[in-house]
Amino acid sequence: MTNSGPAAGDLHPAVVEVAVAWMVKLQSGGATAQDHAACEHWRHERPEHAQAWATLSGFSQRLKVLPPSLARNALAAARELELELELELELELDRERAPRRRSLLKGLALVVGTAGIGLASAPDGGWKSLAASHRTSVGERRRLALADGSVLHLNTATALDVRMDGHERCVDLFAGEVLIECARHAGHGAGSAEARPLIVRTAQGRIQAEEGRFIVRKLAAQTFVQALEGWVDVSPGHGQLASRRLVAGRQWTFDARGAGAAEAADGGAGAWVDGLIVARDMPLAALAAELSRYRRGWLRCDAAVARLRISGVFPVDDLHRVVAAIQRTLPVRARARTSWWVTLEAR
Repeated sequence: MTNSGPAAGDLHPAVVEVAVAWMVKLQSGGATAQDHAACEHWRHERPEHAQAWATLSGFSQRLKVLPPSLARNALAAARELELELELELELELDRERAPRRRSLLKGLALVVGTAGIGLASAPDGGWKSLAASHRTSVGERRRLALADGSVLHLNTATALDVRMDGHERCVDLFAGEVLIECARHAGHGAGSAEARPLIVRTAQGRIQAEEGRFIVRKLAAQTFVQALEGWVDVSPGHGQLASRRLVAGRQWTFDARGAGAAEAADGGAGAWVDGLIVARDMPLAALAAELSRYRRGWLRCDAAVARLRISGVFPVDDLHRVVAAIQRTLPVRARARTSWWVTLEAR
């Protein structure tokens, strides 16, 4: 039978992390028959759940062929996540099995550390994300000042490389999202007055601007671009297709073939720089998906409430406050199996 599930590159990090939590739980020695049944239900609930489980099972074999430098980066990420995983699962695992628990956490934290960025990006950029010179973890945001006077604002779970020299200024975005304040910069050579564009490359194409502010977000098989100030030229397929100019107030979500229509910009797309999500008549499922980008774990909506609409300004760093506001505003309740796994359902 042909597997029609999502590729590993399309998996959301939160899905992988829930799979990790289930695996640790079932291998702890204290799992009940009900735990096994609940995990089995989760694995078959959605294709991406089954794919995440399969990814965990086969991941250790793939690590054996990683270049040493990438393996070291993955292990460094694992050390940070190991502490978080251990604190989260401390009450769920038998303290008498501490040595075994730590062994499990070290191995599984490596999976999460790699998946957190690598699996969230396109398949051809997964390992590049691990070796990227600038990365943010889930929930982290960072400001990066460049030598040319430009500023990059990195959103949660972002990985990118920057190259600045006398000939080019280029940003390779492998995963996540970046808001760029592009400073005008003269071309190479004495007396040159020509502006040298700043180029952002993703798996789907390239975006360039001479100055202004714009957002680029890497999606599973698409790239989202929004011009905030000035203009950007977008070239799907890395120059193989005609470019399109976006002026301030316009946005475009495109694939490598240039599919997708430009549209009026969502005025709240850059609010994450200030730690906010601006929702304007947004489906609850879409808000939950956005919030999930900033937390480790799984926040989902039952189908019965997924299409409910909500408006407001929500802080990305305070999920409990946001969930409380949702419950006051809409006829929904939050059911938490663990702090990692929260479901919004009909009240």
